[in-house]
Amino acid sequence: LPPGVPVTIYTDARTVEEEIAPARAAFDRSSEMLRKLADDVWAGQPVAIERVDEVVEEMVESMVRNPDALMWVARLREKDITTYGHGLQVAVYLVAFGRHLGFPRAQLAQLGTIGLLLDIGKTRLPRALLEKQGRLTPAEFDQVKTHVALGLEILSATPNWPEEVTEGIAQHHERMNGSGYPQGLRAEGIGIFGRMAGIADCFAALTKSRPYAEAVSSYEALRSITGWGGEIFHAPLTEQFVQAVGVFPVGSLVELSTGEVAVVVSHNKVRRLKPRVLLLTGPDKTPSGYPTMVDLLYDPLLGGDEPAFIRRSLAAGAYGLNPREHYLA
Repeated sequence: LPPGVPVTIYTDARTVEEEIAPARAAFDRSSEMLRKLADDVWAGQPVAIERVDEVVEEMVESMVRNPDALMWVARLREKDITTYGHGLQVAVYLVAFGRHLGFPRAQLAQLGTIGLLLDIGKTRLPRALLEKQGRLTPAEFDQVKTHVALGLEILSATPNWPEEVTEGIAQHHERMNGSGYPQGLRAEGIGIFGRMAGIADCFAALTKSRPYAEAVSSYEALRSITGWGGEIFHAPLTEQFVQAVGVFPVGSLVELSTGEVAVVVSHNKVRRLKPRVLLLTGPDKTPSGYPTMVDLLYDPLLGGDEPAFIRRSLAAGAYGLNPREHYLA
């Protein structure tokens, strides 16, 4: 952590099952706030900082009690998220990231605010540009890049934003080798919140279908991000991000060595490769009418002679499965 920032150690106060309802409520209120925020910006109104603070505080409290619950809700709700709501997923990952690193609650709130607002400038861009199918032309990409400056301009109409928040938003597209934008900052010129926001923003983008690219599995996204560590992203932080969200993040689909397809429910803090999972199919991939919860660390056999393990990560929607039907309905 930066000099002078005390390390805070967090322990889970609730199970995922206990926290899922408050997490869902926090996610829904944050999503509604972002929708109203976009409406206000379109109408030329300033951003209401107290409205942002309220939903961020609720999000942070849920994440402090158990980060897996809100990360699961965010992952399973990703198809409901609008162009501007992408920041909500980034906020969830950033707060989880900050909690893992040991930032105090005040800084967790700042990270959540950065995530929620980092794409607010896109409300000033043509919708057709943001929803264009296929890759952007160089000129179109240059126009999209202006969303950072536009976002800072929108926020400048409201006083009293913490410097850490505006800096994190300004730097979330800067890269360690200077290839980012808008200023082309390098290495130590990028603050820790800007570095963290860049990693979380990239992860959320890679794991969600976009007009110009299909979603990849969480595992593939994390592998890409760690591969870019040192050149594009800060290498030590990419390793810590993997620890924060898990090699197989909560809400991701996985295939077990025994053939079943499951969704990751929560992590075992000691053995990240042995999470609790909800079995959605049988070994032959036939959907199960009664999904079963299995802890791969403490109850790994699944009726066989060898301990079951995760064979591979699957992209969202693999085998036509929608985990939210089984848990969030």
